[in-house]
Amino acid sequence: MIEVILQWLKDIGLIGLFAAMFLEGSSLPFPGIAVVLAYGYILPFSYWNTALVAAAMSLMYCLASLIPYFLGGKIDGLLKKGPQKGLQKAKNLFVRYGAWSVAISRPFGLGNYISYVAGMSKMRLTPYLLLTFVGIYPWSFVMILLGNYFNGSYEAFRTFYQSNSIYLYVTVSIAIVIIGLNMVIRKKRKAGKTFVKEGGNESCV
Repeated sequence: MIEVILQWLKDIGLIGLFAAMFLEGSSLPFPGIAVVLAYGYILPFSYWNTALVAAAMSLMYCLASLIPYFLGGKIDGLLKKGPQKGLQKAKNLFVRYGAWSVAISRPFGLGNYISYVAGMSKMRLTPYLLLTFVGIYPWSFVMILLGNYFNGSYEAFRTFYQSNSIYLYVTVSIAIVIIGLNMVIRKKRKAGKTFVKEGGNESCV
């Protein structure tokens, strides 16, 4: 049965992988991680191709995450009657870390809830999408590599994850921090260049 499923996924190609990421980002109950691991096995990529595929996966996830984001902004009252435990944890994370909680939570279970919370909190769309991409890209890249390493076996991955989850958290967190710092540094450099340019224009006047 597993061989039949793997062959089916291989036959539909990257469309299936991107569809899985879309369903995952939409916050629907879907075993996205199992599908991504399977694709890491049946479609082995080079590191460069993995980076490109992970970027495309992340874009699909970002697009789908707009669904719970806008739902959170429109039906706040209905969501309060939903799964309170998950929503409350996401709210606490959002209060503690602010907008960066959108990136931090993406590789984990709270990522689906944080989309609703971001919408409920009226977070601006552009930072939401950027931080969603920053958070989900390392996950996409690593899952493809692990899928190849574990031959697409979710059970093997789960055993590994249970034994080494802290190291995975640290690795993903470091990747997110590095990407975030890089974005901040570039923004400050750009602002500094603009300030110097404006200052130079004023001195000429």
